[in-house]
Amino acid sequence: MYLTLNAPDLVRPVYRALAPHLSQPLERHWRLPSKRTGDSLPDDVWLEIESIEIEERRQKRLQALSNVELEAIRALRSRQWFGLLDLFERKGVQAVLVWNGYRGRRGLLAKAARHVGLPVVFFERCAFTGYLQVGLDGTNAGSRHLRSKDFENHTPDEGIVDWFKKTQTQRPKRGLFKSPPEPLGALPERFIYCPLQVAADTQLSVHGGWVRDMPGFMSTLVDASMALPDEVSLVFRPHPSCGVGQERALNLATQHSRVQVIEGGTSAELLSRCEAVVTVNSSVGLEAFAYEKPVVTLGESFYGHEGLTNHASDLESLRQLFGDYHGMRFEPDQRARFLTWLRDKGFQRWPRHSREPAAKALAERVETLIHDAKANPA
Repeated sequence: MYLTLNAPDLVRPVYRALAPHLSQPLERHWRLPSKRTGDSLPDDVWLEIESIEIEERRQKRLQALSNVELEAIRALRSRQWFGLLDLFERKGVQAVLVWNGYRGRRGLLAKAARHVGLPVVFFERCAFTGYLQVGLDGTNAGSRHLRSKDFENHTPDEGIVDWFKKTQTQRPKRGLFKSPPEPLGALPERFIYCPLQVAADTQLSVHGGWVRDMPGFMSTLVDASMALPDEVSLVFRPHPSCGVGQERALNLATQHSRVQVIEGGTSAELLSRCEAVVTVNSSVGLEAFAYEKPVVTLGESFYGHEGLTNHASDLESLRQLFGDYHGMRFEPDQRARFLTWLRDKGFQRWPRHSREPAAKALAERVETLIHDAKANPA
């Protein structure tokens, strides 16, 4: 049998659509099993869990965990860890399917499965409406499949850029009281669009690289902006799903003459009017391909290939890129190849129910990944 944990509401229909087409039953659990053994988590596993717990609270600007709280978390995760190992053996689990799988309950599930040599297939949403990521190793920059250079030999679709632009939708704000976006407001004549990301999202905590959080992202850009041409400004836009930990940094940023903060409008409006995009590794960087804008990445991203984006590995290299502002370029043909490959091979169609052809295709992809993981164990 295959095993998974029920994920957010938007994911459960995927599992229901997928299950009838898999070669083995897919057992979905609502919570992790627990087993008291008197033993504790392996030290290397606990160090990973502890670092993620601490980093999440730091990015969310929450009070640091005390030693007592950390010990309580370790005790809980230890019981769940041994509960999972017991469940894998009792049920004869052959593979694990997990949504995101980097932290919390689902992160522990992925770590326990890898510990006993079980294949783990990771799922996550992606920048293409109606598609999702499916792969081994992880998601986004952690996906070996997405970071490969297979796209270089893929035939580009001449209409891919227009197709990508038409499929983009504005992600709604989270919460009970959702209101339509406010008008965009006045913008500088020339500016770089700098989208903010969700605090403690795995894109930052796992793949952020030398940029630790959004306040660090903004202060870095403000420092580097002195190398820009005088008439070019920075425009920050808070993420529509998160304001945690960003208000103080936004207040600091607005004190700088080169910086403007825009909370209204949509990302698409800013992409259409900006001259370039700078991001840690947001999906907005990929969306900028549809608007034919140069992109600078600061962290690890699956779309950060030569010819697609410019990469700044530290503050000095970012200053150099800004100093050679008009030298920030990209290769349109390579971007077309990459976007076409993502649509045809990189991402998978998101099935709404089991009768859709996409459900069977997704199941076949999952089975192939499981077979590959068993044939070539890490």
